[in-house]
Amino acid sequence: MKKLFAFWYFPYFQKIEYFMNRKIHLFFANAFNCGIFLTCLVFLCFLSTPELKAEKPKGKKLNRINLASLYDENRFTSFDAVIYHESEEKSIVYLSVKLKDLLYTTNLRTGTHESDFKISYELFDSYESKLAVDTGSLVFRDTISFGLETEMQVNFDIRATFPGEYLLKIKLSDINRQDKNSVTEFITVSKSSKISSQNFLVVDKDNDPVFNLSLSSDEQFRIRYNSDSAKQVTIRYYNKEQPIAKTPFSVEKIVPVQINADSLYTLFMFQGETEFMRLRYPGIYLIQTDPTQTEGLTLFRFDEGYPEIESPLQALKPLRYLTTQREFDDLMNYSDYKTAVDSFWLERATNQPERAKNMIARYYQRVVAANQMFTSFKEGWKTDRGIVYIIYGPPSEVYRKNGEEEWIYGERSNLLSIRFYFNLVENPFSFNDYALERSSIYKTSWYIAVENWRR
Repeated sequence: MKKLFAFWYFPYFQKIEYFMNRKIHLFFANAFNCGIFLTCLVFLCFLSTPELKAEKPKGKKLNRINLASLYDENRFTSFDAVIYHESEEKSIVYLSVKLKDLLYTTNLRTGTHESDFKISYELFDSYESKLAVDTGSLVFRDTISFGLETEMQVNFDIRATFPGEYLLKIKLSDINRQDKNSVTEFITVSKSSKISSQNFLVVDKDNDPVFNLSLSSDEQFRIRYNSDSAKQVTIRYYNKEQPIAKTPFSVEKIVPVQINADSLYTLFMFQGETEFMRLRYPGIYLIQTDPTQTEGLTLFRFDEGYPEIESPLQALKPLRYLTTQREFDDLMNYSDYKTAVDSFWLERATNQPERAKNMIARYYQRVVAANQMFTSFKEGWKTDRGIVYIIYGPPSEVYRKNGEEEWIYGERSNLLSIRFYFNLVENPFSFNDYALERSSIYKTSWYIAVENWRR
């Protein structure tokens, strides 16, 4: 995947002073293609200024808005984001945009293919807010990446000061699309501690941010910390494989997250950075500047290729949600896991290969999506939200409060609709760990949903 270097300029001179005050800017990433230096033209537009007071609240509070689009299977794209607290006053948001998913149009005057997209953001105190404390917008044009597997990396500052907890809403809009042209993400901005994960930044060999903290064995990276006074970091390593989620109606006691490390070692830092390294073994790596506390940056090494499914064993394990224990044990006893997976789906498809292929594509599309959206201290497909998403599909309505998430299958006002409630679990590894409130009322709907997969 190539990363795009970008040139920029201001279409209006009166915006220059605003830019200097707000320091919203592009992140420049080096990229070469067969010796050709990539360039791109970018327009920047800003919708608010620091001198303006916030407008009066309009519309609903965030916790009353249906956020089901976050889990829409048909979204035209997605983007990755990383938050880095460079100082008590300054927090930087890094974004990686998949240009291949954008719609390019032909400029009749120049004959070039052009894409135009906008990044808008709003910073809130919480989901209970409807008044943003900071807003902004950036507009970009790409003229050289048509047909290429290229990502553009940009960044901007947000007005998040220490100490505080915030919620960042980021919206990416494809200007050339007419319908369903935007995707939105909500990101927790945690600035209450100087040793938590967003005080660290993982960078690659080109000093570009690493967005996926589930790293492969061959990825080389270094860790940057926002204080030059840190001389070393402690790494706690955990190699225990995490269990898959229980069924929604299970009454079995859920084992809490274990935080006892299997091994511990230190790395020296120079001017706030470690040397380059790799994750040699699968597991969880908790990096801390203060080992007496529980907070730090967590890196993961799951299966190779994660979040994708790239081996028969990776495809076999998620079938546990569709099988009895005995059926699953029989599948695991196959000498060839590919044969086991094929036999399962062919039997479900009554030996119709094309139907089996369609079922496989649909099921594992959800497994991969669960990995992308719900990874916490374990793979996304193993989580409580992951199991519900895979079996039931995307919810029709989603509502969030601070530390709570409600999924509705059906309509909010319909008593026959199925509702799932998830609560944020505090653990040292992730902001993304949510536990389902299990109940026997889900038993019937669960077996119906599983049977629909098995037919």
